[in-house]
Amino acid sequence: MHNTARTATRRLLHGIVACLLAAATWATLYALGVPLPKQILWVLGPLALGLSARVIWLAGEVPGLAGSARRFWHRFALAAALVTAGTAILTPARLSPDAPDAARLTQIAAPVLVLSILIVLYSLLRLPVRTQTRAEWARLALDGLTVLVTTALFLWHLALRPLAERDGDVLAVVGLSLVGTACLLTLVAVLKVVMLGSGTVSRRSMALLAAVLVAGGLGSGVSALVAPFPHLSGLQSMPTVVEGLLLALAGRAQWRPADAGRDVSAHRPYSKLPYYAVGATLVLLAFVAYTDHKDIAAVATGAIAVSAVVGVRQLLALRDNQRLLAEVRAQEQQLRHQATHDALTGLVNRNHFTDLLGAALERPHPTVVLLIDLDDFKLINDTLGHAVGDDVLTTVAERLRGAVRHDDVVARLGGDEFAAMLYDVTCEHATGVAERIRDVLTTSVQASGHELLVRASVGVATSVPGDAVDTLLRNADLAMYAAKERGKGGHFVYVPGMTTRIVAHAELGARLRDAIDAGQLYLQYQPIVRLDNGRTAGTEALVRWRHPELGVIPPGDFIPAAEQTGLVVPLGRFVLREACAQQARWLHELGDAAPAYVSVNVAGRQLTDPDFVTDVLAALTDAGLDPRHLTVEVTETAVVDEAAIAALQALRDRHIRVALDDFGTAASSLGLLLTCPVTALKLDRSFVDEITTVARQEAVATAVIRMAQALDLDTVAEGIETEAQARMLRSLGYRYGQGFFYSRPLAPEDVAARATTAAPAFAGLAVHHSA
Repeated sequence: MHNTARTATRRLLHGIVACLLAAATWATLYALGVPLPKQILWVLGPLALGLSARVIWLAGEVPGLAGSARRFWHRFALAAALVTAGTAILTPARLSPDAPDAARLTQIAAPVLVLSILIVLYSLLRLPVRTQTRAEWARLALDGLTVLVTTALFLWHLALRPLAERDGDVLAVVGLSLVGTACLLTLVAVLKVVMLGSGTVSRRSMALLAAVLVAGGLGSGVSALVAPFPHLSGLQSMPTVVEGLLLALAGRAQWRPADAGRDVSAHRPYSKLPYYAVGATLVLLAFVAYTDHKDIAAVATGAIAVSAVVGVRQLLALRDNQRLLAEVRAQEQQLRHQATHDALTGLVNRNHFTDLLGAALERPHPTVVLLIDLDDFKLINDTLGHAVGDDVLTTVAERLRGAVRHDDVVARLGGDEFAAMLYDVTCEHATGVAERIRDVLTTSVQASGHELLVRASVGVATSVPGDAVDTLLRNADLAMYAAKERGKGGHFVYVPGMTTRIVAHAELGARLRDAIDAGQLYLQYQPIVRLDNGRTAGTEALVRWRHPELGVIPPGDFIPAAEQTGLVVPLGRFVLREACAQQARWLHELGDAAPAYVSVNVAGRQLTDPDFVTDVLAALTDAGLDPRHLTVEVTETAVVDEAAIAALQALRDRHIRVALDDFGTAASSLGLLLTCPVTALKLDRSFVDEITTVARQEAVATAVIRMAQALDLDTVAEGIETEAQARMLRSLGYRYGQGFFYSRPLAPEDVAARATTAAPAFAGLAVHHSA
């Protein structure tokens, strides 16, 4: 069916072209004096319009056409049929205006034509158009007004004025004026759809429909111009045939394949109509000025009106352009900000920070870089989720901004890593900023209902002449890792020579990986004794490394390397299995004289390892050791989240003891006693060193033992090196202790010998001192 409609459209279009050629031939021959009957012209114009009405109806049968467009074309076809009928009635009167029945034919045709125009208007108003802003509607109204004034000016000069001057028929002038006004309004409606785009009807079709109305207006002017010249009367039928051709082309355009893949609602960025209107008005004004001076006033007035409307339109366009320019500048600024700043925190990003740092290094004054890395931030993301982590990062960013001067730069380099650049400051001032950063982070962070304690390690590096950006950032990075090694939550200032030490540190970590597999590691055990008789109550397992080339490597060197490289997990697994096996052997060989338990230090990284609890249970099972003979020692800084506490609780549920090591050195001590399932507290050596002479240390030690007794926890005092310290601690109520006063770390066989040897008493206190 669709192919049949397309074929019929093509044949109808050919018929209209034939009508146009016949009309042109007739007009030419008639102008040359060949006597031809005018009745032929009565047929050609209505015939062309009738054929075009059929083409328009078929345009509504285009496959996939929207319902609104289909109804539009069918209504327009009805209007075209009415125009055909009205034209058929009016053509004899136009070609023979002096005929007796010319006036009656005009009166009959006028209502038909007006009805057709009303149908066209209704069809256009029912078409959906693209949504417009208020400014776009204003521009559209001014463009329509420009076309309206220009067309009315031409209608007056070419049709209404000559008609009024020729016969003074007021009714004819009024009727033509009404029809012309309706045509003008229809033209404006068509132009509205053309400029806005209906989204359903082809833009090309709408442009051709607008041309039909323009051709109709020009046709009226041509009829008025050629009326005084009888030999040119054949030209009066030409506009009607041209209108039919344009109507048919408009319907044919709806079938064009190009329209199927093209956005018919796309609108041009600007309208050319005002310029066409001004140009046409100026041409008419020039024509009147040099030929017919009688109408100069009316045409000049129209030209002024058109110019005024176009001027207002240009002012609106200028205002809109300024607004758009401001929006573009704002968008450019926003894009520039997005390209140079972090989306989450609003801080400067890494790329922009390096650019600013490069510019700062070109200045003669020193520049200081602080590299700030949040400690254990991964645990927050892993256990509480990234939303909580984002809240923490946002809060930390705000506090960092408040810790520096207004002119200094704070950046987020990525993840939980921040940086600050301080202009024209000394190293002492930079150290003060690092301390201020530590202080602002001591206040807990509220994030999505969680109260979290966040700490950061800060590396400080000061530029020297000739430093590159990468060099200064690397120095700050080395200082930051040095700060982590010394203890989280601190800062470290880069000094020359650190690079060599860090490289050596990394090489040591690589050797440690081989040492675990090569059996170069071994354990020593420091006795934990009863303060009342000096007998061994338990031991603390301490890992040692004997390298075949470097000799014995101190734990203070390789333990930080293990934590930094992640080897602390396999290293801790090795210590755990060796200690459990050794404790089982002591129990088997020594019986009741054997140490009651062995303590194993566990790092925070081990606690968050998903296999940690499984590794502990496997070590106990393989050694055949009862869980009551194992104590897990953790520091307060290792128990930072719910996952670590959950792991410790799983151990307690299996009767493994948990000791809180270095107690009293972190801000979270008291809070941990409520959440961490500890069974013993180990008083840090910093509260034992001068306990006999410093009242504050004695007060802290007293507070700890009272609290432990109230909570039914065992207590162990670390770092006992003198008899006076031992006496003081026992008098305060401590039952267990360890330190060089009793014994240095021993080999397993020496622990067995000590356990089976009675300790001598000294004033009721055992004092077995081993060198």
